[in-house]
Amino acid sequence: MAETTLDAAGAKFTGAQSRHLACLMLGITVVGIQALMVAPMLTDMARDLGVGPAAIGRAHGAYGAGVALAALAAAPRLDLWPRRPTLIAAMLALGAALVAAALAADEWMLAAALGACGLAAGVILPSVYALAGDLSPEALRARAVGRVITGWSLALVLGVPLAAVLSDQLGWRGAFAALAGLAALSAFSFLSMPRRGGGAASAGAGYRQALTQPGVLRLLLVTLAYMIAFYGTYTFLSDHLRGLHDAGAGLGGLVALAYGLGFGAAMVFDGLLDRLGPWRVAAPVFVLLALLYVAQPWAAAAGPTAILLLSGLWGVLNHIGLNIIVSQLSGGPERTRGAVMGLYSGVTYIAHFLAGAAMGLVYADFGFTVLAVVAACWLTLAAALTLARASPQAAP
Repeated sequence: MAETTLDAAGAKFTGAQSRHLACLMLGITVVGIQALMVAPMLTDMARDLGVGPAAIGRAHGAYGAGVALAALAAAPRLDLWPRRPTLIAAMLALGAALVAAALAADEWMLAAALGACGLAAGVILPSVYALAGDLSPEALRARAVGRVITGWSLALVLGVPLAAVLSDQLGWRGAFAALAGLAALSAFSFLSMPRRGGGAASAGAGYRQALTQPGVLRLLLVTLAYMIAFYGTYTFLSDHLRGLHDAGAGLGGLVALAYGLGFGAAMVFDGLLDRLGPWRVAAPVFVLLALLYVAQPWAAAAGPTAILLLSGLWGVLNHIGLNIIVSQLSGGPERTRGAVMGLYSGVTYIAHFLAGAAMGLVYADFGFTVLAVVAACWLTLAAALTLARASPQAAP
């Protein structure tokens, strides 16, 4: 164990590895903006389309359903497909679907377009995570995953606040159109990626092979609880704040900015996760997140400063929590890595769909305080699942 710790402490990325991880991070940034930009624009989208906030939440839930469907359908085949052409094609398809969303005339057209975005993202996300695992040695895996998932931070720090500004100045349709251009840029960047990964196996890894890897099923259950809590609160927090403080979309953009800054700053803990073992710190991190969700209604009522500070801490803890889950799942054998990450993306966006639909009903009927308590219960369940077998060997 001491030898592994020393290796983890001294290992470094090559220049080529760093460039490849940057391309993967850009891909995550594009998907992250698309997944998260609806929250600060939700009120404007609902008003423009003549529906209530819950209807936009349901339409956004179609995105999650699309990701889940594509990821689960593709999972047994991802380890057969060459990763670079797959990523390029899927990113171009995402750009086309974003254009369709910008042209949506009603909630049903919006739901169809967002569902198409989800189908493309359902191939992009597991392919990116699997390729990050392909490119990184074991001693650097948490740091590699940390770099790639920092794309979510860039999405929040730069993309989502910019989308909120565009929504105020040019309308939400302009924000979707601008993101379509960024998707095209990301597809171009994937041309520099190595050709390795995919196509090497004689047959794709099936669900049974993926699920029999040590700890995978437990981590997928953790993912489901974790993501329902996150998307259930994130999707409706901005609408709740706007109602409390009579604010525009800019306040939601500031919340996303604070969250993203915290998420990005938490990169400093990635090396510590490599040394300690992600599974050992999982339960404490999830319990802290549960407490944070309980505190959200209080912070929202206390004023913008309080919710912004809490959102920064939320970003820190969510970066660590997401890294714990993804680094463990991407650490298995390469022959099953694509299938495992496809299952992860499928479960994540089943949770996204449930958050937009079922949690949207909780928000509409009972308000944000009850919604936050329900989210805390989901995180408590995630913590309990990690405590049930809290050893670093519990997951791949």
